[in-house]
Amino acid sequence: MKKITLFLIITILMTGCQNNETNLNKNVGEILSGDNKGSTYSIGSMEHAQLALDFSTAFVNQDYDFVNEKNYLETVFFYPEKGLERLEFDLPTLIELAKSMHEPYDSIRRNVYDVIPVVPSYDTDLTVVMFPFTETRYRKDGKIEKYRFYERHYIKGGKIAGVRKWSQEE
Repeated sequence: MKKITLFLIITILMTGCQNNETNLNKNVGEILSGDNKGSTYSIGSMEHAQLALDFSTAFVNQDYDFVNEKNYLETVFFYPEKGLERLEFDLPTLIELAKSMHEPYDSIRRNVYDVIPVVPSYDTDLTVVMFPFTETRYRKDGKIEKYRFYERHYIKGGKIAGVRKWSQEE
C-alpha cells in the first residue's frame, strides 16, 4: 500500500511539473497595432523583472552607482509620462536627468503592486517588464504629491535599454 501511495504522489508531482513547463512556453498576449502587429508574448524571466525593480529602487534611493555598463546599454531611451517623444541618453546624461528629477524633493517613496516580464516573439533577446506602482513625493516646501504610475522597462541582452512611463495624479 505504501508503494502504491508513493507511486501516485510521484506521478502527480511529475504531471504537475510537466504542465508548468508547457504553460511557460505558451503565448500570453498579442501585439495589436504598430510595426510588430500580430507578434505574441511569452512569459519572461524573473531575473529581468528584478533588474527593472532594482532600477526603480535605485532611482528612488538616488543610487547613481547602479547606472553603469553592467546594468545598462551605453544609450538608453525614455518616454516621459507627459509627452510622446522618445528621448535618448548616454549614462552620464541619464544620471544628471535623475538628479534633476529629484531636485524639488526631500524624498520619493514607491509602492509596486506587481511585476510581469514578457518576451515578444519578434525579438527573443528582449524582455518587457511591466509594473504599476504608487509614488509619494515629499517636496522640500513641505507639500506632498501622490501619483499612480505604470512603467514598461525594456531589457535587451540582460541590460536596461529603456523605459516608457504613464502617470495619473491621485
